[in-house]
Amino acid sequence: MQLDLKFIREQFPIFQTELGQKIGFFDNAGGSYPAAATVNRLTDFYKNYKIQPYGPNALGQKAGDAMDLGRYTMAKLLNVSKDELTLGSSSTQNLNTLALACTSIVTKGTEVIISEQDHEANIGGWERLCQLQGAILKIWKVNPKNGELLLEDLEKLISSKTKIVCVTHSSNIIGSINPINQIADLLAPQNIRLVVDGVSFVPHELPNLDELKADAYVFSTYKTYGTHQGVMVVRQHFLEELHPQCHFFNQPFQYKWLDTSGPDHASIAALAGIGDYFEAVYDHHFENKTIPLHQKARKASHLMNAHEQNICTQFLEAINQLPIRIYGRSTMEGREANIAFRSETISSKSLMEGLVKYDIAAKQGHFYAYRLLKAMQVPDLDDGVIRFSFSHYNSMEEVERCIDGLRNLLIA
Repeated sequence: MQLDLKFIREQFPIFQTELGQKIGFFDNAGGSYPAAATVNRLTDFYKNYKIQPYGPNALGQKAGDAMDLGRYTMAKLLNVSKDELTLGSSSTQNLNTLALACTSIVTKGTEVIISEQDHEANIGGWERLCQLQGAILKIWKVNPKNGELLLEDLEKLISSKTKIVCVTHSSNIIGSINPINQIADLLAPQNIRLVVDGVSFVPHELPNLDELKADAYVFSTYKTYGTHQGVMVVRQHFLEELHPQCHFFNQPFQYKWLDTSGPDHASIAALAGIGDYFEAVYDHHFENKTIPLHQKARKASHLMNAHEQNICTQFLEAINQLPIRIYGRSTMEGREANIAFRSETISSKSLMEGLVKYDIAAKQGHFYAYRLLKAMQVPDLDDGVIRFSFSHYNSMEEVERCIDGLRNLLIA
């Protein structure tokens, strides 16, 4: 079965606009287009009951019900308890809050391991925590030739003092998908907690948290067709080890323990739209309508991912013929649809700007993976790399136009 791209693009308001139809958008790792279902939920909240929720009146009740639905829908999508779900302003904020909550675990002389491959969101907070607590920060270094992480290198870093290991599910630069469960199996005998940044992975494939052995998992809804928020799942056994970061009177509610308070009410309500979207995609493609939402979402996500893999394979095959250095694997095996490269003769910024006349939107820079680019000896970290991140709503026509533009810019 193939993804019905016409149906998919009908679910996004941007494709009903002149610019949306004209521009091939390949900066999806920076933020995806929101689905109409999300926009509708958000608009409904603002138009009809944008007041303080849970008040003893019809409007306050509607606002509270909408927020509850958004939270419950996200929990159902991931098949987790709502008590394990934290909603924050961003993944960076959620990881910072989690790090602060770990002062009960990360004490003087203990160790935290972070990967050199990670986005700064899953590094900086842990680095500051170690400085605060007098703990030791260890760096799981990448292979500088390809940016990959090796399990044997992690094994050498682990000691009896190690408390937490932080790693990305997939790199936002080289695209490689890391073996999370193999990492978890290394840590389990010493009761070391595993914190996984899924921000780059989840837009390409919804995680199966039933099987993934992460103690905490983080991703962003503004990269998964929703509003600008971060979602963090902290498993019950880990949560009970942490210092709550909420108002003292919210401590009876575990789902508020890592809530920095003052949430965006309308954005939480709009999370239900992400569930609506995945359900609509599933129902359009499959017959059995009786399975739970998380199963529908995973089946829909597999279709989306297959489409991305197909168009990105053709993109990767084409650019392999160009005079560039691709950061990451030269095929799609074991990687997501996220491609970064650099030319030795044309700056990444010039390539980005040159593609504008082909109606292609891409971005360049270090994408907050500063340490990874430095380790791979990228010569100009401000210019960085140019990155093309795909989503399931991208078309082959957009890909071909992008390839033509790159050929013309790089082979003059």
